[in-house]
Amino acid sequence: MNESSPFAVRTVVILVIGGALLLLGAILLSGFGGDVARIVGDAPAADRKDGAGYHAFRRLVDTVQPAAAADGDPAGAAPILILTPSETTRPQDVKAIVDRRIAMAEAAAEDDDGEDSEGPPPRYATLIILPKWQVAKLPLQGARVQRTGSADTFKVMQFIPTNAEWHGEQVRDTGPMADTVFTGLRPFAVVGPVQAVKGKAITPLIGARDGAAVLGQIDGSDTFVLADADLVNNRAMADERNALAALAMLRAIDPEHGGAATFDRSLHFGAGDRNLVKLLFLPPFLGVTLALIAAAILAGIAAANRFGPIVREHRALAAGKRALIDNIVSLTRLAGRTRNAGARYADTMLETIGRRVGLGAGAAIDRLDAIHPGYSDIDRSLRDARTEGEALAAATRLHAWKKETGA
Repeated sequence: MNESSPFAVRTVVILVIGGALLLLGAILLSGFGGDVARIVGDAPAADRKDGAGYHAFRRLVDTVQPAAAADGDPAGAAPILILTPSETTRPQDVKAIVDRRIAMAEAAAEDDDGEDSEGPPPRYATLIILPKWQVAKLPLQGARVQRTGSADTFKVMQFIPTNAEWHGEQVRDTGPMADTVFTGLRPFAVVGPVQAVKGKAITPLIGARDGAAVLGQIDGSDTFVLADADLVNNRAMADERNALAALAMLRAIDPEHGGAATFDRSLHFGAGDRNLVKLLFLPPFLGVTLALIAAAILAGIAAANRFGPIVREHRALAAGKRALIDNIVSLTRLAGRTRNAGARYADTMLETIGRRVGLGAGAAIDRLDAIHPGYSDIDRSLRDARTEGEALAAATRLHAWKKETGA
């Protein structure tokens, strides 16, 4: 800390490093904030206990008609796989799971044709439950949430692996379609508006009043869409009619496995949408980014070491009395006359002091010594000096003697 700067160098360095780290953290959170929130924040929809989650539905299925433990990824299990995407889920991730299960079903059918096996091949059915609401946690109220609005329809419709249109009706009843081949379906007890979808490739199994599909089959495959989450979420499971209808729905979709189902959680922990920050801090560009950061740090260190106090341009011949004296000393040294400086300085000071004490310019040393004892010793030291050090020591004694005597 000095007059030109109110902060010590260490303080400035700490502030600069702290600011750089905070800036880097802000940049990373802007790109990876959604991923971090999913990992350390809310649980997957299948595990959430708030009104918009499916914890009660999952517990019900696991208790009444549990699926056999799958080795590895649940997406490879034969029973129904239930997908519960949210608005932050990438549609391509949903499509990848659906395509994988369709491919496994086709492979199982080919193997069944080539071998004499008992029973039909596994179907690998998939049920997609579309999100319906946007919710926010209530502070200091545990797992309780409140609705903040409806889910973005455009994003929701992208989870359906075919072209579809969204429909909503103010009706309080739904029911199985009369011509459906899926037997055993039961009506749900609906509270509030029903969310449904329509499309050429969507076959309604449970329909709304206008025939749109609340539960629909996609293009005759084993992929199904439940358009209204309010039929099976935690709030809906409080009604026994909805619990029975949900179990009946699973049994009708996959009677071979008795409606056994597993809930996918991989969508919740997916990579999320791509952005510029992720592009910079993920392979293959991560190495380039780290190299640029290292180069910036090294450049900052080099700049900090290079710059210091302002170096002013010196005059060829400095101005002022001190500069004049320094110039005389330098010239005397160059001329090799410094060993004679003591005697010359002694003569000059003898004349000056003699005039001050009233003895005149030609005062004798003994007369001056009689008035102010001790001067003769100093004068002798100056005249006997043969080096700059001896002359400087004698001159220092003379200066102290003058201050003491007032001469």
